[in-house]
Amino acid sequence: MPENWITSIGLDIGTSTTKFIASQLLISESGNGFSLPSCQIVDRRVTYSSPIYTTPLINDYKIDMDKITCILEREYGNSQIRMENVKAGAIIITGEAAQKENAQSIIHYLADRAGDFVVATAGADLEGILAGKGSGALRRSTQVEGIIANIDIGGGTANVALFQNGRAIQTITFNVGGRLIRLTESGRIVYISDAIQLWLKKNDFYLELGDTLTFPQVQEICNKMSDSMFSFLSGCPQYSAELLLLDSQPTEIFPIDEVIISGGIGQMMRNGPPATIRNVTKYGDIGPQLAHSLNESVHAYSFIFTQAQETTKATVIGAGMQNTEVSGATIYVNEALLPIKNIPICTIPVVEKNHQWEPESFQIRLGDLLEQAGKIYHAKENEPPIALALSNIPNCTYQILQELSTSILEQFRNNFPSSHCLVILCDSDIAKALGQAIARRCHGTLDILCIDQIDFTYGDYIDLGLPVAGESISISVKTLAF
Repeated sequence: MPENWITSIGLDIGTSTTKFIASQLLISESGNGFSLPSCQIVDRRVTYSSPIYTTPLINDYKIDMDKITCILEREYGNSQIRMENVKAGAIIITGEAAQKENAQSIIHYLADRAGDFVVATAGADLEGILAGKGSGALRRSTQVEGIIANIDIGGGTANVALFQNGRAIQTITFNVGGRLIRLTESGRIVYISDAIQLWLKKNDFYLELGDTLTFPQVQEICNKMSDSMFSFLSGCPQYSAELLLLDSQPTEIFPIDEVIISGGIGQMMRNGPPATIRNVTKYGDIGPQLAHSLNESVHAYSFIFTQAQETTKATVIGAGMQNTEVSGATIYVNEALLPIKNIPICTIPVVEKNHQWEPESFQIRLGDLLEQAGKIYHAKENEPPIALALSNIPNCTYQILQELSTSILEQFRNNFPSSHCLVILCDSDIAKALGQAIARRCHGTLDILCIDQIDFTYGDYIDLGLPVAGESISISVKTLAF
């Protein structure tokens, strides 16, 4: 069967460090007379890994765009990769770096200069999943029973992704990281993140800039921070753990069987414990002590603790090697329209839970969804305003297919009358048939792109790339939320 190697890159701009990787993805097309043809990424190899850079900042509130651009240009040269040969990958800004004033403008600026098929990705949910893929947690979940939690801890956040049977099932993000408090060699406080101020006060730590912390005080802060996070993940929160959450509290935590810790703090956990305040502050923060506290705390809970295959570069490996998907091999696409970037995803279940196909109900729900989307997203010339993502698709008979296509076309035209391009994503193998059915109805007035075999669960936007094998195209699902 045909095989095709494509080049992918990853650039991770974190709170503390910045990394670049290049990799090769092997795409194989398969199929026989008894099944639909399919394309899969069957091999992924890191071919180049940069040194770890300190993330350049102008001040506490801004990333230095010029220096980041220089890093990207330098690493393209060092890896001997030509920009026009890059087919996939991601640029991500993680942790506290994603909260900087100019983070959003930087990520778009870099995406435009990194290669036509490289996407910009931010957002804690997707970052946690990428780190779990890069650390080996996702693969581990296919080898053992139970739920594997990957906790990627850097300078500003701990991104938690739960995996089971090779799929991400939940994400949680804590304001837990090594650079949330920054110290001089003697322990004098030069920075405290706003994200943990309330948690600190709730736990009777009344810290001010200019105060000097002793070694026992740093130990106590880090011990409580570690126990707060692990107690929350165990389902029995302590020490006002909910105040460390980046977003609102999840309604339910799946029971975790095994924990893997990646990121810079995960790497430090392999070192010995600090013995003095100078040992703690060797990087100008509380990172070494937080790593030791986590090492001690994790064993007090019922989780199995397993070493990560990759720590400091887990996120960038996940971004550069794992962020790309391949569509189904029987899709409905006009190649002349590709590539298309940053299409907002609007998801709707075709069949509601425990219900049968009801065309009238679907039409009403779809109309409501597209009416709301029309207030937010507007059609640009020759570009789709949204990607309509269909989930919970039933066993699709000829009648269901015709009723589905009629509803989609009618409601799309009602809510986006000036648009000339309709993108549909499916989680099952109906793309070609659905695309053809809609195309027959619109009589050439719309460009139709209908793609299947896409997991759009943890993304807000999608990029559609060029064909990589047969009719299949490269796909990157992402989020641009800061």
